[in-house]
Amino acid sequence: MNFKHLKTFIEVAQCKSFSTAAARLHTVQSAISRHINALEEDLEVTLLLRNTRTVELTEVGENFLLHAQAIVKHCRDAKEDAKLIQSGHKGLLRIGYLSSACAHFLPDMLRQFSKQHENVKVKIIEMTVAEQLQALSENAIDIGFSRPIPDAYKPLLEEKRVAYDPIQVVVSDKHELHTLSEISPDMAGKYPLILFSRAHATNQFDNIMALFHERNLSVNVVSEPHSMQALLTEVASSNCVALAPSCIQNLQTNGCKFIPLNPGMNVELCMHWSTQASATTNAWLTWYKENEDTFRL
Repeated sequence: MNFKHLKTFIEVAQCKSFSTAAARLHTVQSAISRHINALEEDLEVTLLLRNTRTVELTEVGENFLLHAQAIVKHCRDAKEDAKLIQSGHKGLLRIGYLSSACAHFLPDMLRQFSKQHENVKVKIIEMTVAEQLQALSENAIDIGFSRPIPDAYKPLLEEKRVAYDPIQVVVSDKHELHTLSEISPDMAGKYPLILFSRAHATNQFDNIMALFHERNLSVNVVSEPHSMQALLTEVASSNCVALAPSCIQNLQTNGCKFIPLNPGMNVELCMHWSTQASATTNAWLTWYKENEDTFRL
């Protein structure tokens, strides 16, 4: 069945005139007749009753018109979908994120993106740093909001720094240090130390340990919880001291006190994506570049 013949039939059926259909399709009347004849021969039915004055649909023609219109519309939609998918304006965008670091900005960011890309479905997945790196390398997510990537991943992933987060000392609100306005590494190092798991945030863990080593301080790391919420719970229920990004104040922090570290240090929040980016990833990156000044990170 010829697609052009279907479009010709629909035009003739709608205007009930071979000559008018020819004018609308920018062709000659003889071509219209050939298309209709060929379609009827192919279907082995009569679609139109015509004489020198009128053109009318047969009962078969009326029924076939509905199918022809549906076929043409489906093809038109398929063409439009193909263009949208190739341009990244339709499809699936999978985003991995650190909940504590992204809770204050990610919902608004996604809301803005979806307003301009309503045909892109966004799936967000809470992941640790290590889980994001694995997911990005396995093409299981498209965008990651995480900490700086290790050197081994740099040939595979692109990275953009989006924010800096100060490291703070976290103690119980019953701890003897809780009234201080700032705490030095020397003072923090005198207490049992809780750090977020090195397996899940290698750079962050190593940078904090380097802060102590640079001062020749020997510290006692007694716990490496795998979630920031667990870290806060341990701090609130013990005499330990934790060093963690200030962003975890977005979590449940009852019983905890956050105190600035002096001298201070920061951890970076970065956006990552594969060097072999998908169309939807590129659409996100273009949108992000155009709007990044409006985000409060």
